[in-house]
Amino acid sequence: MRVEGREIISVDPDAYVIDALFFMKRNNIRRIVVSRSNNILGIFSVDEALYHIINNDVECKLKDAKLKFPVIVKSNELKEILRSMISNDTDSVIYDNKIITYKDVISQINWSKSNALIGELSKEAIFVEPYTKIKTVGELMLKNKIRHMPIYDKFLYGIVSSRDIVYNYDIDLNLSINKIMIVEVYSVSKEESLHTVVSTMIKRNIGSVIVTNSKSIEIVTLKDLVAFALSNLIY
Repeated sequence: MRVEGREIISVDPDAYVIDALFFMKRNNIRRIVVSRSNNILGIFSVDEALYHIINNDVECKLKDAKLKFPVIVKSNELKEILRSMISNDTDSVIYDNKIITYKDVISQINWSKSNALIGELSKEAIFVEPYTKIKTVGELMLKNKIRHMPIYDKFLYGIVSSRDIVYNYDIDLNLSINKIMIVEVYSVSKEESLHTVVSTMIKRNIGSVIVTNSKSIEIVTLKDLVAFALSNLIY
């Protein structure tokens, strides 16, 4: 099975970080390829964008910015894409001038082949209280290399992703995270089938699911799904 991917959206390295942030928000995209004359220099994703926002460094040019190393693959076979993503710890690879992301891969996998329950993949989530500063949340995301964080204090208030912070790049970072959190959280029990959960995630175009547990807040992300698919040979 082959993964088609999508056309690359690129920007010149002389563009400024602030311009890239505006472009990402306007077009609702999570990454931009930084290139010149078909020479790919790197990828500017929500991870790098968050880094520059939290460090108040959005006026530098992309050629001087923090970029993700581009992983270029020789095959778009699903199995090889999965291996490349996991071995390089990346959420995107480039093949034949197209970019392939976690979402592209996950939508191609036949999840009905698995009898697993979502609770088999879930792990304890790092969460913050609703009045935590946006800057603190961003710092925690960068430190722990995560993109999704539940907002919890005795009960689940909502969830925030790095994209939510990036798309609000011009907001006061000292405001509380509840100003930008998403209150409609997709949550399921640990006994829900993996197939059902993934189908819903694809339909809603979301990157994580909260798994209810009486003792802790647990989460499953797209990265967890990709790792599970590779280790359990779901193609």
